[in-house]
Amino acid sequence: MWVTECYYQLCDRSLDFPPAPKLTVLGKLDPKKATEAELGGQDLFFGKAQCTTCHMPPYYTDNLMYNLRTERFYEPQMINGRQAAGDGPIKTFPLRGITDSPTYLQDGRLLRLDDTVEFFTLILEFNLNEQEKKDLVAFLYQL
Repeated sequence: MWVTECYYQLCDRSLDFPPAPKLTVLGKLDPKKATEAELGGQDLFFGKAQCTTCHMPPYYTDNLMYNLRTERFYEPQMINGRQAAGDGPIKTFPLRGITDSPTYLQDGRLLRLDDTVEFFTLILEFNLNEQEKKDLVAFLYQL
């Protein structure tokens, strides 16, 4: 009985998210605790960058699959006798606790959150300037 109880407590802890002291219960920044850059990033996240299409609070995921059509950026090539053709559908991962789980994307190809924001800016063809990208990263660090 004790082993089973400990196992479930351990599993519960491993599925929990780290504390996010600047977030409210509903998963948005508390304006009294957040910096101007973080609040600007949150505005971008919920607005221009359209991140909430797939990453909705409080866990910042929708658990669905999306095809980002990355094949638009690859030259077709044969690898080990197979045609390489983009990623196909990938599952939306939760962004809560994202800074504690590098590397990023389903295959670890992105090493930093800055890289990830740049990737999605290119893939989704958003016109974010450098300051907007920095603000968006500042917000992601608070999740």
